[in-house]
Amino acid sequence: MAGSRPGRAPKPSALKRLEGVRPSRINDAEPVPALGEVLPPEWLPERARAVWDRLAPDMIRKSILTPWDTDAFAALCCTIVVNADAQVDIDRNGATVTAVVRVLADGTICTRLTKNPAWAVARESAVTIANLGGRFGMNPSDRAQLHVEPASDSAFDDLLSGGADGRDPRRLLDTAAQNNARRLDPSRYLT
Repeated sequence: MAGSRPGRAPKPSALKRLEGVRPSRINDAEPVPALGEVLPPEWLPERARAVWDRLAPDMIRKSILTPWDTDAFAALCCTIVVNADAQVDIDRNGATVTAVVRVLADGTICTRLTKNPAWAVARESAVTIANLGGRFGMNPSDRAQLHVEPASDSAFDDLLSGGADGRDPRRLLDTAAQNNARRLDPSRYLT
């Protein structure tokens, strides 16, 4: 494929930050999408929209899903639906199906058992889910590498400085409020 690099695709900087990768390994010059609401595409089918509604909110909160990623994430949601449909077909019709090989001149139908074609769809869609999901940190191995740092106490200072550490300044107020709620929680002092 023209323009592609050999080897493993680099992880997005947002994932690297969550993993706790040292700052010298993070591309600070990575293009950053403009802040804006992350909305599913209008063409997204209803069942894929349900997958979007289930998965997207948490990814948006972690700044992994951005306005630039909506089409790739929508493709992931559609592929999850395709995989589910293939699994339903396998459950309903079994691992093997009867296929017509030919019809003889006297009307006799020759058949044979063959692997259910839904197996190929399930397998291919599972590979696509793993590839697309890996871009968003959704695979178990990607999740195992994530290390979410506790929110800094200087969230207000970060907000005033425009989120110098790369976090979305709009979310820093929520972080500061959560930190204050934790500090003021009386159950912390009861043991």
